[in-house]
Amino acid sequence: MLIGALAKASGFSKDTIRFYEKIGLIELPRHARRDNNYKDYPDEVLQTLRSIRNLKGLGFTLEEIREIVIRKQMNALDSNTAFKIIEQKIIHLDIQIDKLLLYKERLMMAQMQMDGETISYIIPFGEMKMCA
Repeated sequence: MLIGALAKASGFSKDTIRFYEKIGLIELPRHARRDNNYKDYPDEVLQTLRSIRNLKGLGFTLEEIREIVIRKQMNALDSNTAFKIIEQKIIHLDIQIDKLLLYKERLMMAQMQMDGETISYIIPFGEMKMCA
């Protein structure tokens, strides 16, 4: 299928598909070019793009998705490996949540301390110069 049809079927823009191809998330077989030099994307690319969309929806980064796609292409993505990848992602998200909650707590404390305090004490800007 041509890139326009692939974009419509996958929900990704043509530019995004080209970018994913450029960074190696999707690959075309050597015989994927038509006589008029248009790229003819096989159905496997559509399946990969749907997988990418699902993984993005689960919070995976493009680099994490690349690892998963490579493992799948190498037939090294069994259920045990997939379970471990998901488990690692959950741990990573828990760490991010803890950091965000700490930032929120610090900001709330700073907000409470602002009653009668100077801003530079609570938010140390250092010496600020006004721009003309």
